[in-house]
Parts: sequence; C-alpha cells; structure tokens
Amino acid sequence: MRFIAWNLALAAWLLISAFLFPHTAESAALTWVVAVIFGVFGVASPGLPGLRFFTAVLAFVLGWASLLLEGVSGIARANNALVAAAVFALCLVPGRSMRPTADPAPRP
Repeated sequence: MRFIAWNLALAAWLLISAFLFPHTAESAALTWVVAVIFGVFGVASPGLPGLRFFTAVLAFVLGWASLLLEGVSGIARANNALVAAAVFALCLVPGRSMRPTADPAPRP
C-alpha cells in the first residue's frame, strides 16, 4: 500500500510540475504523459508485479530525457531527474505483493 501512495504522490507532483515549471512543449508533454503512466501503473502494480520493472524503465527514460532535452529550465530538469530517481528507487524495493506467500497448513 505504501508503494501505491508514494507512487501516486510522485505522479501527482510530476503532473503539477509539468505546468508549474518552464518546459518546452515536448518536455511538458513527456512529463505529463509519464506522470499519468506512473499513476496508472502504480495502482495496477500490486496485482501485476512485472509492471514495477516497466515503471523503472520509464523512470530511467524520464531521467535521461530531462537531462538531454533542450530548452528546459534548470529547475524543471532537476525536478524531473529527482522524481525519476525516486520512482526508480521505489520500483527496485520489493513490495509485499512480490513476496511469495506461504501455503496455509491443511486442515484435518
């Protein structure tokens, strides 16, 4: 549950920052699309643990794009890179849904 809350909070902040900080049109579009995908995958990932790894790849792409796109302000670059690093770190920490559950003892 903590993963969902943190992921949604970071996705919401990323979505807000796409309009708050100076971006180019391409960078703003990439930022808000990635924010929406982070939110959707964050909600869906407890049932589908493999989505965490796709989210990690997407965070990596956002981090690199924030550093390589031209015309983006320094604060927007730093914000996107920090959010991408936080989401990437969240995706690498295994959650409760990724742990194998023990089979309950059979009842006589």
